[in-house]
Amino acid sequence: MDSSESWHVVVGICTFRRPKMLRRCLASVLAQECPAQWKVEIVVVDNDAESDSSETIRSAFSESKYPIHYFIEPRRGIPYARNAVCRFAVSRDADFIVFIDDDEEADPGWLMAFARGLEAYDADAYVGPVRPVFPPGYQDWLERKRFASTKHGALLRRAATNNVMFRTSLLGPEGGLLQFDTNMALTGGEDKDFFMRLVHRGGRIVYLSDAVVSEVVLPNRLTIRWRLKRQYCSRANRIYVELKLFGAKKTARRAAKELVQYGVKGTLRLVFAPVMLFGGYRKFKRSWYYGLKHFATVGGIIAGLRRRQVQFYRETDGY
Repeated sequence: MDSSESWHVVVGICTFRRPKMLRRCLASVLAQECPAQWKVEIVVVDNDAESDSSETIRSAFSESKYPIHYFIEPRRGIPYARNAVCRFAVSRDADFIVFIDDDEEADPGWLMAFARGLEAYDADAYVGPVRPVFPPGYQDWLERKRFASTKHGALLRRAATNNVMFRTSLLGPEGGLLQFDTNMALTGGEDKDFFMRLVHRGGRIVYLSDAVVSEVVLPNRLTIRWRLKRQYCSRANRIYVELKLFGAKKTARRAAKELVQYGVKGTLRLVFAPVMLFGGYRKFKRSWYYGLKHFATVGGIIAGLRRRQVQFYRETDGY
C-alpha cells in the first residue's frame, strides 16, 4: 500500500471527565503532520451524559489544523463511545480509524509513522507503543509496560485502542462481528476482545515501533492494590473473550493449565521472597509483588470461568 494515496482518516478520542488531559491530547494530535493527500478529521466522543465540552474545545482550538467534531454518547461505557466513533467514521466514508486515549499525547511524527507503516506493510491494523510517564518517586521494582523486545513490523496477536489504526472496512453492522462488545461496558478489555476476534478471523496486526504516544501514569495506578485488582479484572476479561472465541471446553482446558502454572509460580515467589533479602530489599519486594500478582491472575481465571464480570471502570480517574 502507498501512503501517497488519498486516504480519509478519522482520529477518535473517547473521553470521560478529563478536560485538561483531553486538551493536551487534542493539542498533540493537531500538531501532527500527515501526507498531503490525506484527509484527517478528529472526533471527540464524550461519555459523560451531563457534560458538554463543545464550547471549551471550540474556544481552545478555534483555528484547528484539522476539523474537530464533538458528540455526547450518553450510554455509560467505553465500548459505546468507541462504537460511536466507528459509526461516525463509516458515515464519513473514512478509510481508517485511529484511536488515541484522552490521557495520552502523540509524539511528533506519530501520524507520519502510521503513513510509513501503510506503505511498508499490508495489514488490517497497525499498533504503536505507549511510553509511560511516571511521577517522581516511582517504585521501579514494580514492572513497567514493555515493548522494547517487539520488532518493528512484527505481527501481533492482540492490540489495544490506546494507539492503533485500523480499516473501517473491518466494521460490521451494529451488533456485527467487529463492533466493540457493550457487554464489557465497564469491565475494560473490550479493545483486546475486538482485536483478538480480528486475528481469530485471519486479520493481520502489525507493530510500528515509531508510532509513539506517551501516557501519564497517575500515582493511584502505582499502588499495589490497584495493580493487583487490574490484573484480576484483566484475566477475568480474557477468559470471557476466550469463551466467546473457543467455547467452554477448550477454554476450561487452557484455564486449568494456567491455574496450575500461576498457582505454582505464585507460591514459589512468596515462599522464596525472604531469601531475596540477601540480594537487597528491592529484590524481596519484587518477588513478593509478583507472587501476589500470580495469585491475582489465578483469582481472575476463576472469576472468568464463573462468568463473573468485574466493573473495574465504574469509577474513573484523571483530570
